[in-house]
Amino acid sequence: MDLQSPKITVGLSQINNSFSGANYLPYSVGLLQAYVEKHLPCKERFKFLQPVFKRTSVEDVVNQLLSAEVVGFSLYVWNEQISLEIIRQLKKQNPKVYIICGGPQVPDRAESFLRKNPEIDIAVHGEGERTFFELLKIFPSRKINQIPGTSKITESGAFYSNPKADRTKDLSTFPSPYLSGVFDNLISIPDEEWLVLWETNRGCPFQCTFCDWGSAIADRVFRFDMERINKELDWFSKNKIEFIFNCDANFGILPRDVDIAQRAAKNKKQFGYPKVLSTQNTKNATERNYLTQKILSDNGLNKG
Repeated sequence: MDLQSPKITVGLSQINNSFSGANYLPYSVGLLQAYVEKHLPCKERFKFLQPVFKRTSVEDVVNQLLSAEVVGFSLYVWNEQISLEIIRQLKKQNPKVYIICGGPQVPDRAESFLRKNPEIDIAVHGEGERTFFELLKIFPSRKINQIPGTSKITESGAFYSNPKADRTKDLSTFPSPYLSGVFDNLISIPDEEWLVLWETNRGCPFQCTFCDWGSAIADRVFRFDMERINKELDWFSKNKIEFIFNCDANFGILPRDVDIAQRAAKNKKQFGYPKVLSTQNTKNATERNYLTQKILSDNGLNKG
């Protein structure tokens, strides 16, 4: 690579709802940036803009992303429509911008979705970290070739799709956006109050009919290591994060979840933060499930 060549500017958007003036740090797209910055051999090739993290006017978001050559959007039910409108307006003003969309609102069978939203260049399915990395690695080429978990409408108008990659078993390959400094600039914004999304594991062994979580995976639970988990809890306490939304599908399913609850309680007692650790309980009623919730309750961590 020519180190004198211009940097490629990358924008990221994960629009979350605000709660009483507090906003979630954009965890999903933070994972993408952290993975790229760790694994690309020439990470100086890319410049990441400040991510879009809250609902503002479409015009404001377009202006924020207008200098980007690549923009990744994380689509959820609460942000899909405003994100799609941002994409339409962004593409009008910059037809060359490369739009990549992932998240729960991107269907696995994406042909209809892509034809309905022709401004989207690539749809990503499954875990996004490695796929986003591979797409950036070959940019400005837009040939997805054999990149797993990608779909597109080709220039000839044909639909092309690659199967999802296998789930990542070694979660240590995914650096923490909290610990790697991805959110340092956001945290320093004056008068912003932050909430966090937090994973200690990925996966769900259950296949509940009403839920897309387990039915989408129905597989083993893979774990982030405890050293990372404890360091992230300390980061939350240091940065006075009051509310943690734990994204695990079944908190209490693993023996170590008791230790995690105890560590959160210890941090609250020592530092005053976090004040709330909101969890989704495991579906099997066990003594351990009761114990984790009792620890949270006894320490006031399940209020809020």
